[in-house]
Amino acid sequence: MNHDPERWAVLGRAIRGDRERQGLTREQLAERVLERGGQVSGRSIGSLEAGVTPKKRAKPPTLEPTVAALGWRRGWTDRILAGEDPETVLSGDQAAPPREVTPQQRVLELVPGVYEFGRLAVQAGASPADRDTFEAAVQRLLAPVTAGRPAQGGYALASYRPHAPGEGVPADDAERIYGAMERGA
Repeated sequence: MNHDPERWAVLGRAIRGDRERQGLTREQLAERVLERGGQVSGRSIGSLEAGVTPKKRAKPPTLEPTVAALGWRRGWTDRILAGEDPETVLSGDQAAPPREVTPQQRVLELVPGVYEFGRLAVQAGASPADRDTFEAAVQRLLAPVTAGRPAQGGYALASYRPHAPGEGVPADDAERIYGAMERGA
C-alpha cells in the first residue's frame, strides 16, 4: 500500500472534486453512504479529502464506502494511489454505461445495515427479544426477494449480520449457530 503523502493528497483532491461536481455537501455524501449500508461522518469525509495518509492501516475503513457512494468502481482508489491521473481513471471508466441496480439487489445491499442496527440497538439497551422479533420480520421480508437464489441454510441469519474486523462472531450469533446445529437446521 502506498503511504506517499502526495498520492493521498491527489486522491483527496479527486474525492473532493467529484463530490463538488455532483453538487453534494459532505453531510449529503455521508447520508448517501448511510443509505448504502455504510457509516461515515462529514468529518471523516473531510479527512479523506484533506489527503490524510493512514499511519497503520492500508486504507481508512471509510474510504471505499465513501467513493462507492460517489459512483466510483472497485480499484479506482488503488489506481490513483499507484500514480494514475485521477481524471483518466474517473473519466475513462465513467464512460462505461452505469450498471442498473434492481430493487432486489438494493434490498440485499441494505440487509447488513439492518442487522447492524439490531445489534447496536441491543448494545444501546434495547431488548434482545425485540431484536429477534425484528430480525424474524426481516427474514420474512427477504424470503420473496431471495426466492430462486441459492439457499443459505439454517445459518442465513448469522451470515447476513456484519461483524467488525477482528471482532469475531457476536455471542448472540454464536448461540444461534450452536442452536441451529443442535436442531439440525
